[in-house]
Amino acid sequence: MVKLILSLMCILLSISVTAETVYKKTNPDGSVEFTDIQATDSEEIKVRETTTYKPTGLPSLNLPTKKLRPSFNYTLSISQPENDAVITGQADVVVSVSVQPALLSALGHQIRYQVSGESIVSQSTSATFKDVSRGTHNLTVSIVDNQGEVVSPVASSTIHVKRFFKKPVPPKPKPTIP
Repeated sequence: MVKLILSLMCILLSISVTAETVYKKTNPDGSVEFTDIQATDSEEIKVRETTTYKPTGLPSLNLPTKKLRPSFNYTLSISQPENDAVITGQADVVVSVSVQPALLSALGHQIRYQVSGESIVSQSTSATFKDVSRGTHNLTVSIVDNQGEVVSPVASSTIHVKRFFKKPVPPKPKPTIP
């Protein structure tokens, strides 16, 4: 019990060091008492200042801010292929979109089609990607100006290309005549 009280007192003392001076007293039964009240048979204990940390302020990054281009209120949607479409038996993928209102060609607006890192930029509302590898691909379509900046919401879709591979049969060796 004495050890418990002593431990609690030490914890309390270490948590809140409000008193600047602490006194230690040993009782006749051998128990030790810590207090902030001085007695005739107590000795003064030096208490260290608690360790504190004051973080420095964050440095100013002064990053350049990009001004947003005005929105042209385009509505852009992918007509073909549908989202999550599975394309089988062909290597070419035809993408068709619908754009409202019509592209402002006077401002150099064009449609940018992207499939797995390959881009096609065109005024046309359809594009064909040749020899697309098999697997799952992310298709994105956006309208860009003559500097390549996006000026419309981005439409995206996922497509799955399944191309069957037929392992070639090696020619049979000709029988040798002895």
